[in-house]
Amino acid sequence: MITETWPKDVDWFEAVSENYMDTGGRPLHILEEVRRHYPIALHGTALSIGSSDPLNPAYLERLKKLIERIDPFLVSDHLCWSGVEGEQLHDLLPLPFTEESIQHVVRRVQHIQEFLGRRFVLENVSTYVTYQHSAMPEWEFLTEVAKRSGCGLLLDINNVYVNATNHRFDPYEYLRHIPHDLIAQIHLAGHTDMGDFLFDTHNKPVIDSVWDLYREALKHWGQVSTLIEWDENIPPFEQLLEEVRKAKVIYKKFEGQKPVIARSFNGTTKQSDTTCHPEAKPKDLKILSATQTGEPAVLLGGRSAQNDSIGLLRPHSDSRLAMTNAASLLEIQHWLKLQIHPDVTYRGTLPENLLNSQGGLPGAERVQVYANGYPSRIRESLNEVYEAVHYVLGDEHFSDLCHAYAEHYHSRDYNLNFVGRHMAEFLKASPWIKEFPFLPDLAKLEWLIWEAFHAFDGEPFTPLQASKIPMEDWERAQFIFQPSAGLIASPWPILDIWRLRREARQGLRVDIKRSQQILVGRKNDQVRCELIDKNQYRLIEGLLQKQTLGAVCEALAEETEEEALPIAAWFSNWIQEGLILRCEVPKKAVLVAK
Repeated sequence: MITETWPKDVDWFEAVSENYMDTGGRPLHILEEVRRHYPIALHGTALSIGSSDPLNPAYLERLKKLIERIDPFLVSDHLCWSGVEGEQLHDLLPLPFTEESIQHVVRRVQHIQEFLGRRFVLENVSTYVTYQHSAMPEWEFLTEVAKRSGCGLLLDINNVYVNATNHRFDPYEYLRHIPHDLIAQIHLAGHTDMGDFLFDTHNKPVIDSVWDLYREALKHWGQVSTLIEWDENIPPFEQLLEEVRKAKVIYKKFEGQKPVIARSFNGTTKQSDTTCHPEAKPKDLKILSATQTGEPAVLLGGRSAQNDSIGLLRPHSDSRLAMTNAASLLEIQHWLKLQIHPDVTYRGTLPENLLNSQGGLPGAERVQVYANGYPSRIRESLNEVYEAVHYVLGDEHFSDLCHAYAEHYHSRDYNLNFVGRHMAEFLKASPWIKEFPFLPDLAKLEWLIWEAFHAFDGEPFTPLQASKIPMEDWERAQFIFQPSAGLIASPWPILDIWRLRREARQGLRVDIKRSQQILVGRKNDQVRCELIDKNQYRLIEGLLQKQTLGAVCEALAEETEEEALPIAAWFSNWIQEGLILRCEVPKKAVLVAK
């Protein structure tokens, strides 16, 4: 809808950073197309700014490349941690509100801002546990991080409400203590009442109590760019527009509203300097509708100014923020990882004095909210990649497979989209292999298709370039295929099975006793799977191993009984399909007489 009509009442869009950092296919190309029409903001979920692990240099490099490619007006992530000790939990996990956490996050924010060459923005997260040794309320923690590092704050009003309900504090007091000059953006969203606690789900309309908090926020801060998030069970676009219209009515009532005096922590008051952070100046409204498949966020609203200032670390003299003798950040994260990961061999005893009780339940029991979420997210990711495996096994067995996979493989990739890279190997030892012996090969095919969809292909080798290769050089030529190109040979008709994946499940209506060789590639953002014969398979296999054309053809001539193979026709087809990236011809060795 967006790329077909380019709605004029939409001023800018937001995209989830990780959905575009690791893809060179259709998602990135759609984002680039949207960027040609609108400004873009990037919002990440996997930076893990609060983790005790070192910052991931590969992540930062990829984020920087995406920033250079898209030129966003705002870049943000969450004030949390999502993994530790090299393992990813794929969640927005809470930090203790301590001086240790502040100093740790501030150092990392400053490094990120220096590396990216721009101001960074952090969002408050919804939480389901709190720490006994936290030395300050959440709003003080956020403010200290922002003031000392120079970063901006993305205030999620729904998260404030969820946390206030879950942890029994006054959300209005929370808002009153955040200086307006730190605010870069506001988020609004829906949540789910789980009975014992509220769960931030982003799958419902904004409730009246959150709208009231939004009014209070604008009363104190003036007009601030506002996002309405709806990440799951996304309704028709018109319903999203209804939500943003509600926000606009409220937003317009505060036109010209001057921010009120901010309360500092020592009991005095001061007027915040509106020139500190231009991004905190009034902005308009937007709507978000983002999916893991890489479709860009849909938003309504105005542009934001950009501030590239880098903050300096300032010491804090308040004794309340002093380091304590409590567990270190690394120890806390280690203990929680053991409780959250489904690997039963991980289990240990959570220290009794670590977490506060929540809603009458011990804090250790509330950790189960995070523990339940991990295998659920793994299943969602695997289901997106392995549609055919799911089709063959059915819902119940596929769920069992996903849970067993989550227990066995500890995710080490920040991007949840790539958690399933070991599925083919895992299926070889699964109980379903007896009934469905083709499952590992089917999974390998689906992973090749997934990789092809996201591969960073380059400009393809052209017929004109081929025509310029001297005849005497063809024998020594090495042909480099696109990153999206892949091969698989199987004794089973896995491509035919894969093509059944979206049909009604009525058993496998294919001749299971047929072998297939499959060439996977991508053209015009579409992944293509082509059945090829054994000779073409062997030729491509040799070329993918960077053997020369002459060496591969010589080996093929010894193996095949056919007198003449249509090698020229095969090459013509590969070039037309854009499968070849380039040709390399090593220089001839020159013998020099002594």
